Amino acid sequence: MNVNGHLKGQDVFLLGSGTSLRDFDFSKLQDKYVIAINHSIEHYNAQAMIFGDKIFVTKTHFNFMKYKGHIFCSEKCLGTNPIQDIHNENKRRLYVFKDRRDEPSTNFKKGLFHPTSTGACAINLALIGGAKNIYLLGFDFYYNNGIHFYQDYEHQGRMPEERMMLKLKKYAWFEKYDNIINLNPKSNLDTFKKRPWQEVL
Repeated sequence: MNVNGHLKGQDVFLLGSGTSLRDFDFSKLQDKYVIAINHSIEHYNAQAMIFGDKIFVTKTHFNFMKYKGHIFCSEKCLGTNPIQDIHNENKRRLYVFKDRRDEPSTNFKKGLFHPTSTGACAINLALIGGAKNIYLLGFDFYYNNGIHFYQDYEHQGRMPEERMMLKLKKYAWFEKYDNIINLNPKSNLDTFKKRPWQEVL
């Protein structure tokens, strides 16, 4: 698969991990194209998944070997099993990207914008893919009462609130795109237009 343009004309839902998804009915995503970010794949069997940290690979109980969708991972994750095993199989379902810390790219071969936020990385992927509309679910950036809708995996303890707030600024790189819609009107991420998810799903 040529990643550049592979989503042309499709609406894409990026499944984040914010606490606003604690009571979300994931069956609403049936028949939608979904890219699950990090541990969100454990809760919804999306068509694609993306992660940029080998800590995720070592923490998750997700069965990569049985997964039939597309896997997008940072080159940092190579050498970590089972990702290395899948890479060695060359089954054309694993796509390895270079981390870009400076700015988003327009070509997958040049890497994905990964400023320590896989959500930004996923947006860059959807834009490169040519998605029609990019809908954000669980892009909350709340800190009270946990930061994830699932088991915390000690992330909150490792990430001070100040650091998480700094991540918000990285999304300014995408503010020129009017096809990115945040489906949580109460989100602290104000870079994009906001709509209730009920209006879209």
